[in-house]
Amino acid sequence: MKAITKSRLPLVIFSLVFMALLAPVKAQVPDTLQNMPNLLLPKFTRGIVKLKAGGTYTAVLNYDLVGQQMVFLQRKLTIVVDDPQLIDTIHLANRTFVPFEKGFYEILFSSVPITLFKQNRSYVESKGTPIGYGALSQTTSPSYVQQIFEATGAINLTIPNNYKIVDDSEYWIRMNGELSHFATKRQFLKIFPDKNKELSQYISKSKTDFTNTASVVQLVQYCNGLY
Repeated sequence: MKAITKSRLPLVIFSLVFMALLAPVKAQVPDTLQNMPNLLLPKFTRGIVKLKAGGTYTAVLNYDLVGQQMVFLQRKLTIVVDDPQLIDTIHLANRTFVPFEKGFYEILFSSVPITLFKQNRSYVESKGTPIGYGALSQTTSPSYVQQIFEATGAINLTIPNNYKIVDDSEYWIRMNGELSHFATKRQFLKIFPDKNKELSQYISKSKTDFTNTASVVQLVQYCNGLY
C-alpha cells in the first residue's frame, strides 16, 4: 500500500479510512453475526473512530478475537482495517481501544504512572489441537486456517461446528514508557519487584482473581497508588 500523506486526508475523508485501508471483503448476513464466540461483543455496535491525522468518524464495529483485528459492517459486508496504525483510538460499547503491533488493546485503567491494557484474544481448538496466532500444529494442515480466515484476505467469521474458541487474553502494564505483560500473579509481581511485599499482601487479602478483569483492575489501581 502506498504511503498516505496528510495533504490527501481532507480530500477523501471516509473513503480513505474505510475503503482505501480495507482488505478484500466477503458478504455476510448481519443476523448470523450475533453472539459469535470469536467476536468480543455480542453484536456489531456503532462506535467512534479517531484518526491520528485528525478527524472522527462512526462505524458499526466488532473485534475478531482470533485474528486480533477490528472488523466493521458495511452494506452486509464484513470488512477489516488493513492499516490500523493510522487510527488513534476507537470508542466502542463504552470501551476504548488503541492499536498495537498485534491488534487493538483495550484500555482498562489509565493514570500516572501506570496504564493497564487488555489484549483480548482467543485461539481455535479442534479435537484437543490448539491453533493460535497463525501457528499450525503437526496434526493440522494449512488449509484449516485458510478455511476460517482465508489467505486472500476475505473475512469469513463463521467457526465450523467441530471447532471451539478458547480464551487466551492477557494484560499489559505500561509504566515509565515500558510495556510488560502478565496473566498470573507471579508474572505481575515480577513487574514490580520494589512493591512485592505490599502487592502480595493485597492479592492474598483481596483474593485477586487474574481471570477476572474487574479484579485485575482493582489490583492495578491499588498498585498505582503505591507510587
